Amino acid sequence: MSMTFSAKTKLSSEFEKYLLEEANISKKSLKFYRSDLKHFSCWLIFQLKSQGSLARSFSETVPFISPILGGNYKEFLILNNSPKRTINRRLSTLRHLAKFLQFSGSLDFNFMSNVENMTSTSNLQSAKPALHPAIRDFEAHLRHQKLSQNTIKNYLNDIKQFMAWLEKEGAI
Repeated sequence: MSMTFSAKTKLSSEFEKYLLEEANISKKSLKFYRSDLKHFSCWLIFQLKSQGSLARSFSETVPFISPILGGNYKEFLILNNSPKRTINRRLSTLRHLAKFLQFSGSLDFNFMSNVENMTSTSNLQSAKPALHPAIRDFEAHLRHQKLSQNTIKNYLNDIKQFMAWLEKEGAI
């Protein structure tokens, strides 16, 4: 699959330059930012492909970035039991990315403006959004069908994204 952030794109080079010059990130810390950005990029490309987009690189995903994207990514990290410190580090990277995309004129909004760090281990459970009763029933049905936990998680994520899209479009 050719969906990566690994190839040095103009956008990634400009972001690294921004991190070093504007955000005063050390060269040593830059490797974590690269890793976090690659993780986010792969997640976003996968999400877009599941919706029919042909995005293959991070640069191609920028037009699809929406104000709810940061929250969706945080929810993904929580649902996949990422450690709190990892979640917070990745969110920090995305805050810098959001500022950079605004600074460069690629976006006219900060998609991370309402996304907060994890503050305690209890946040990991409480940050999970309450499921609609129909979705809980569907989850129970999937478990009854003895599907794998990963398959169930993927189905539920797809439904949640579809519901978020419906809300955004004003359909519900």
